[in-house]
Amino acid sequence: MNKGRDKSMRWFSSLLLLLCGMWLGGCQQEDDFRSSAQTGFQITLTDEGNQAYSRTAPTELEKPVASMFRLRVVDASTNKVAYVGKCAESVLVKEGTYNLTATYGDNPVIALDAPYYVGTLENQQVVTGQMTSATISCTVANALLSVNYNEESLKKAYEDYSVTVSVDDQSVEIDATGKQSAYFQAGSSVQLVFHGHLAGTGKEVSYDIAEPVNPEKPDWKPFTNIPARTHVKITLGTDGTTSSGVGISVEKVEVSKVSVTETLPLEFLPKPKLESADFVNNELSFAETEKKKSAVINLKLSSPLQDIKLKFNSTDAKFAGLEADKEYLLSNADDSAAVASLGITLPKIGATTGSLDFTSLIPQLMTDAGNTVSSTITVDVEANNRWASEDQAANRVYTLKCNKPVFHVSVYPGNIWTKEFTMNPLAAEEVESGDYESLSQKMTYQFSMDGETGWTNLGDDLRKADLQPGGTYYVRGVYRGVINSEATEVKTYEALSIPNSTLDEGYSTTYPKNDNPLYTFNGGWIGTRNSLTCHSDGVNAFYVSKSSTLPISDNGSTVAHLMTIGWGAGNTCDFGNKFGSVINHVSAGLVCVGDYEASNDTIYAKAASIRPTSLNFTYKASPYNGDEYLVEIALVNISNGIETVIGDAKLTSGEAVSSYRTSSIEVKYHDEFKHLPITHIRVVFKSGIKEDKDHLEDKFRDASFWDGYTNAYLIGSQFWLDSFSLVYDK
Repeated sequence: MNKGRDKSMRWFSSLLLLLCGMWLGGCQQEDDFRSSAQTGFQITLTDEGNQAYSRTAPTELEKPVASMFRLRVVDASTNKVAYVGKCAESVLVKEGTYNLTATYGDNPVIALDAPYYVGTLENQQVVTGQMTSATISCTVANALLSVNYNEESLKKAYEDYSVTVSVDDQSVEIDATGKQSAYFQAGSSVQLVFHGHLAGTGKEVSYDIAEPVNPEKPDWKPFTNIPARTHVKITLGTDGTTSSGVGISVEKVEVSKVSVTETLPLEFLPKPKLESADFVNNELSFAETEKKKSAVINLKLSSPLQDIKLKFNSTDAKFAGLEADKEYLLSNADDSAAVASLGITLPKIGATTGSLDFTSLIPQLMTDAGNTVSSTITVDVEANNRWASEDQAANRVYTLKCNKPVFHVSVYPGNIWTKEFTMNPLAAEEVESGDYESLSQKMTYQFSMDGETGWTNLGDDLRKADLQPGGTYYVRGVYRGVINSEATEVKTYEALSIPNSTLDEGYSTTYPKNDNPLYTFNGGWIGTRNSLTCHSDGVNAFYVSKSSTLPISDNGSTVAHLMTIGWGAGNTCDFGNKFGSVINHVSAGLVCVGDYEASNDTIYAKAASIRPTSLNFTYKASPYNGDEYLVEIALVNISNGIETVIGDAKLTSGEAVSSYRTSSIEVKYHDEFKHLPITHIRVVFKSGIKEDKDHLEDKFRDASFWDGYTNAYLIGSQFWLDSFSLVYDK
């Protein structure tokens, strides 16, 4: 069997242009025939029945295919020829009914690679002023035979060989390459004769090749009366049946139907082309380390791939093993191995489809310390004995542009303190371009006082200590020691001292009733609960009009005396020190850092961007009747009206402390909110947590009937706050 021809016909699948009205036809005499105001035909040639076959071509079939057919237009009523000539886009005729015949070739008795194509379309009407569409389906009108040679066996016995194919008195020779086929008129019978020179002796021998017999098909005669569109393919080898010791055998016979598409001569097929959806104007831009970047150049082939030429020009170290501007051939094993070692996936010679895939190469290319590096690759492809470079206008230079990866680094607010911070390692969401895993493996982290100079590497823990409260500093990430992220600003928290937290800066008084003052400590940060614990009915009453928090002098300074008191209205007296049920409310004495709202008994946190480690306080306490005093601190984030507790500490105790003591509670910060900054602080001191009147015993102090009991109040738990302070250990 003809090897080259056979492979060609196996590999091609469907000539898209022929299958989808792709042959540009028509019979044009002058350019103005194309006017839509003219009368005639618009011609389209297709392969028979739009079938799919084994050879393909690009969607745009180039010349000479478009002009290789001739068209004959005959008036169906008069049998007169209206047009005969080459096919173009259109042909003008008068109104009428016509028969159209498209042909290619001369239908010889026998010849090498001489296909003959015919297509007919009958009784096509044309109306004056209109161009009528006419689609002509074309078929192969002659038959062909090809020979494949079993080279492994034949070359052991013969120095050279060929086969003569005859029809009547005419013949052609199919040489040892098997690249050509014998074409002959449909219905012909062929005779085959093998010729060769024996190896060693050079003796010329010849054998008639008998028509093969298929016992299962007694009427099967592959060499006799071969119909149109039939392709007979034989494979020849040797046997030992002759007197010379070497004979010829038919190892295989295949008979198939062929189409116009798969029998087109190679010279009529278009040159190969290069196409890519990944490259934009032949350029692919990507970030260093990028892995998910597709970089494929597809080969548009109409016949099997014969070769590829590649030339490289790059300053990237990855290309150091290649010579600049040298042509590397796919057909050269050393060349293809050198190219493949870069990570470029190459197609195989003989493939009918394929691509050059640079996807694996992309992540290996590098910038010049962040400066863009462009690598160019010039590609030329050979198929159907034509190179893509035949098209002088085609851009065959592809550019891989490796750009600096873009990323940034950050520090969670929850990792920032007053005197230190710990920055975050690179996170996937902080990589704008490039591959996160590759970047993070070669990332170092640096610190600077001003963001421009004095950059120093941070330790493995990424911690920077010994900083100033409220200072501004900078961090950045550095990839492979040369590519920097933008500097990220980091501000340490202020070491805020609560104004008048010693309570020694005084207090102010208000007078809601008579001369019974209510107290608020100066400084604007420290509030009390006084307004709630004051009687406002304007009548004489016991245990009313008294503050639950009083400023007193004790422990050598001003102290806030917090008391849990009962209060209310509508009280009665029986002068026997027996009083009716007159306690309507019980309220604990309170000092807070925050704005106290009496109407809803709520403490609103004060705005403060701080991060203390603990709260110190000096106090003594006298819990009453199983009650417990409360000390609490909360550092919160308030955003869009929503309060989130970032860190807090709380102490409740029923321990009586008779002399002043300094204690501390450590703030615990919640890691799940480390991404939120601290915006506010709230600190609470309460004399007791039980604010139910059933927990209080009726007990009056400093009450005088003769004074109208205006100085009387019911008291339970007591707490004395001397001072408090925020601690910043970090």
